Amino acid sequence: MDLLPDDLLTVVLGRLTPFSLAESRCVRKSWCDIIDTRRLLRANLLPVRLDGFFLIEDVPCLTPIRHFFSRPSTGCKISSHLDFLRDEIPLHDCLWISDHCNGLLFLSETFVVNPATRQWVSLPPFPEPWVGMEEFDFNFFLAYDPMVSPHFEVVLIPLVPSIRYTIEFKEESEWPPSPFTTYVFSSRRWRWEERSFVREGKAAGTIADMRCRFDEDPRLRHAVYLRGALYVHCQNDAVMRMTLWNDKYQMIKSPTKNNGSNQGVVCLGKSQKGVYCASISQENSWPRLRVWLLNESGSEMEWILKSDVSLQTIVENFPSAYTDRCNMPWILNDNNDTCEAWTEDELEWDFERGIVLHETNDDKTTTCNKSVFFLGFHPYKEIVFLAGSLSRVVSYHLNSSKVQELGILNRGYIVKSYPYTPSWMEFENNCSS
Repeated sequence: MDLLPDDLLTVVLGRLTPFSLAESRCVRKSWCDIIDTRRLLRANLLPVRLDGFFLIEDVPCLTPIRHFFSRPSTGCKISSHLDFLRDEIPLHDCLWISDHCNGLLFLSETFVVNPATRQWVSLPPFPEPWVGMEEFDFNFFLAYDPMVSPHFEVVLIPLVPSIRYTIEFKEESEWPPSPFTTYVFSSRRWRWEERSFVREGKAAGTIADMRCRFDEDPRLRHAVYLRGALYVHCQNDAVMRMTLWNDKYQMIKSPTKNNGSNQGVVCLGKSQKGVYCASISQENSWPRLRVWLLNESGSEMEWILKSDVSLQTIVENFPSAYTDRCNMPWILNDNNDTCEAWTEDELEWDFERGIVLHETNDDKTTTCNKSVFFLGFHPYKEIVFLAGSLSRVVSYHLNSSKVQELGILNRGYIVKSYPYTPSWMEFENNCSS
């Protein structure tokens, strides 16, 4: 291949499938230059799939530990250790995941990493907080869509402290205020910039509403980036929809506010039809799953209940003791980064297989002593992932009610999960890595 002229090499590379062509960009720089300069690779033709989950395990008195949960036959295996950072970043195993978005990871509020292309950059320090907000903590959320642009943004969101400190905001003050001023980092300009977002519509809370209970950690909440808008899960379970292209935002009330019962912890994510919310609550002695879809077609955004199902049958059919039911169970991949050959047919696990579990009335005569935890949404299919007693992981298809056993975690307390969709497009930046 090295002896072929560029024109002939272009013909050869042009016969590859989109995914294989994307992989070829990582083989050598000369190939990458030909593919990019001759525009052989179209981002809209790249396959979209779920490779697995990055999981965060809480370890007392230690830095949270990263794991990668996926099936063994995933083509280019991604290690939770991200070993390609070893020679560049000291103590790279101690980096925690601050956020993720469309194949990029944001580590320790400093490093943006693309595990698929093994590319990374270090962001400049973010500015000091404003006067009067010294006691606020902050969340950092990535905004990145490789189908639209190779550039990314990082949005800083202040968090109202759980205890009232000496701050200039009163308890009855609207939060977020309008205009809402924060910092946004742009990889295009390679700097943090102060930006103000003007609210459209009504406020969704006050400073008092945003104060979390002592047992809640608002930093464990997710955000979703979709079609140029960042959906931020706020402290009162409302969602802040920030349109980054026109500096405006809207507040969307929590779907659980219309029901007085205990709805459990609300989880935000994206799936096949847009933005979703899910919660698992303990009702009638058995866990219950509710899933809502955000309807943005009308003048006012509203949550539509998509699924409301008891998980009793899942708990009873998939006990915590592990049995090898799957032909290709998923595993925790904590080994070194290695690659192996694969075919296009193996890009995605077949989630259409599985057992149809029909809902039954909760057995009120027995008590369920097992918990079910929500791991996340499949980004491209109406499927949710659940973990029973933090060990057995199953997928549940919202339309067909099919449940499929994927594997076992067999780890400690998982505090957060990140569905990982690989991005084979290298992001652009103004800083060499």
